[in-house]
Amino acid sequence: MTEPVVAVALPALFDDNPAIEDLLGFDAVVEPVLEALRHKDLDPITIGVHAPWGGGKSTVLNLIEAAAPADWIVVRTTPWEYEDQFDVKGTLIAEVLAAIEPRVQAEKDLKDKVADLFKSISWSRVGMVMAKGALTMQWEPEKLVEAFSPQKKEGPRSLAAFRAAFEELVAKVPGVTRVVVLVDDLDRCLPDATVATLEAIKLFLSVKRMAFVIAADQDLVREAIAASLAGTNRSGEFAERYLEKIVQLPVSMPRLSPAESEAYIAILLTQAAGGTTGIKELVDHAAKRRAKNEPKLIEDLDGLAVRPSEEHLRLAKQLNDGMASEKRGNPREIKRRLNAFAVRSQLTSTRGLDIRPDVLLKMLLLEDRFGKSFEALVGKSSPERRAVLEAWEKWGRGETQDPPPDAEADMRDWAGSPPALAGLDLDAYITLAGTLTSAAIGSGLSDNLRVAIARLLSGSNMLFEEAEKTLAECSKDELRRVGSALLDHGRGADRDRVADVISGLAVVARLVPEEAEGYARGVRTRMLDGLTPAAGAALASSGVDPFVALAREAAASPAIGDATKVAINNTLEHN
Repeated sequence: MTEPVVAVALPALFDDNPAIEDLLGFDAVVEPVLEALRHKDLDPITIGVHAPWGGGKSTVLNLIEAAAPADWIVVRTTPWEYEDQFDVKGTLIAEVLAAIEPRVQAEKDLKDKVADLFKSISWSRVGMVMAKGALTMQWEPEKLVEAFSPQKKEGPRSLAAFRAAFEELVAKVPGVTRVVVLVDDLDRCLPDATVATLEAIKLFLSVKRMAFVIAADQDLVREAIAASLAGTNRSGEFAERYLEKIVQLPVSMPRLSPAESEAYIAILLTQAAGGTTGIKELVDHAAKRRAKNEPKLIEDLDGLAVRPSEEHLRLAKQLNDGMASEKRGNPREIKRRLNAFAVRSQLTSTRGLDIRPDVLLKMLLLEDRFGKSFEALVGKSSPERRAVLEAWEKWGRGETQDPPPDAEADMRDWAGSPPALAGLDLDAYITLAGTLTSAAIGSGLSDNLRVAIARLLSGSNMLFEEAEKTLAECSKDELRRVGSALLDHGRGADRDRVADVISGLAVVARLVPEEAEGYARGVRTRMLDGLTPAAGAALASSGVDPFVALAREAAASPAIGDATKVAINNTLEHN
């Protein structure tokens, strides 16, 4: 029997980039999309790949691109990154033409047609630049010169004739059966850019042989469409129909099951331990068990050259069982927890603290999921900490029924899970972790600003009021840095703490009104998914116009739960 990969105490850090190999069985999504793209009767076609932030959408696009046959032109585009957000349509069209252009260099008539189409975009941009100047009364001569400057041979000067000419071009590109445009991060765009991208697809580019795969959280895209039509009283209904009209084939990516997320963690830990070379065999093994609907994907590993150590299997189970369900099913959240574990392992080692990996991981889960209980533990003396941990664990094992002091109601499973902590000397670690928590929120800020942020997020009205007084004496530059820190924290915060983040942002927005719109956009992008009643009420009662508008938008959104809508509407009625 071959030896497993040796466990390491300090796993490597995992990057946040989309994967280029399928570790998660995404073939269940990729293959149907590829089959639809191959289908000759679905022409043109727009496919929507739907998943929340971190759900693996970009990885799916990578896998589709890698599997594309030679007779496809694949265009990868990210509208969120366009420099010219004022002319998103023109930028997207130009990207598609730029991808086609190399395929027609040997065909003079087609090469000329591409040049004419580029010219169409040039003249459309003239109108855009002039319109922008008329609105802002700030003319930009260099942009006018660029727009008027001929880019290609003389051709049509309006996008009105673009579609027919573009369709003729695509039909004649030699050796090409499909032009597939992979659109990523559309859900990060501002509402106008979102709508402009969809309009470019529907009005100008949706012709025979063209296909589009839009990877986005469709709820956020729908909300962006509705926001761009906020002046109408049927914007939500129109947004629903608008998206259905454009996306013919919606594909929802399933959340990872507990077995899949546990296997994913074990595979990542094995990679970090040096098993990269033979990892494909382990991934294929898991895929075969997945196809057979086996309850555990990482099992019966005898004979594999690379496999997880027993320690890795224990850590994978512990992390998987300890994560909140909404985060356990998200590949990016899993990587973030593993990275936090790796960094904390390195730090404790550097400080000379000897903490077992399973103990360290359990403490990190307390810090991550039950922040208020963790902060209460940090505030105790050394003897009190041991007594608190012992009381929590007795409750977790069922030896007592009522939650002990400072224990959050839903942390019972954590308290009863192995390993036991009460008999261990964790005083130095708890003290260290307490200082890291306050520093992590608002890295690079002064101590008084970090303390103010911690007080805003404490859940205590008295501490919140003290933070307001502190911030009222700060400069606008300091306040902007506090706002950025709160937005960053809100992206990874548990749902039940988002209300505190929103309330803190509202304080900063009242002090720096010119940043209020940006903070509202940040809340929409990073925190609106799964909005709780408390968070909805915090938006509605904020006294910040863009936040209140966002609350009204949430109350009209089909993606928001009924309890949250009731909380928002009740709050709006009483404010």
